[in-house]
Amino acid sequence: METSMVRPQPLAVLPTCVWSDDERDAMRLGHVSRAMEGKWHVVSEGDTVRLLRSWTGHEVYRAEFGPVDASEGGGWRIVRAVAERDPDRYVDFGAEFDAVMLELVLRTYALSEPAPELRTLMVSLVADATGRTDAPSTAVEMSLLGMRTDPPAAAAR
Repeated sequence: METSMVRPQPLAVLPTCVWSDDERDAMRLGHVSRAMEGKWHVVSEGDTVRLLRSWTGHEVYRAEFGPVDASEGGGWRIVRAVAERDPDRYVDFGAEFDAVMLELVLRTYALSEPAPELRTLMVSLVADATGRTDAPSTAVEMSLLGMRTDPPAAAAR
């Protein structure tokens, strides 16, 4: 079951990172979570990547990539993105959280990177947004991010 966004809203803050051609190629392969701990699917369609919650199929983020000029080092960056704003589908923790979460899901699920700095920042942003500083970081991570439990496609070959 895959569903489009009900209340898409443009992201006010985008991830600033630049991905290499190899990383962008890996994102184009996408990812389907098959274990309960995996909370995200990554679906790539041309220059657009859609991030869906694995259990519901609800689309939460959609990002459009554009090339970075060779004079700036080349690669790919997110040039536009939207997030689901229906509170029944996803909680809005703020603009900076969306930028971090978008990059974190791509790094964790599409690229199989541990991304510890982004994880720490995500947990901090949730604490700031909710006022709950007592929640264990591992619980926040598992609730929102989950974990990729299968090897990346390249390693499986």
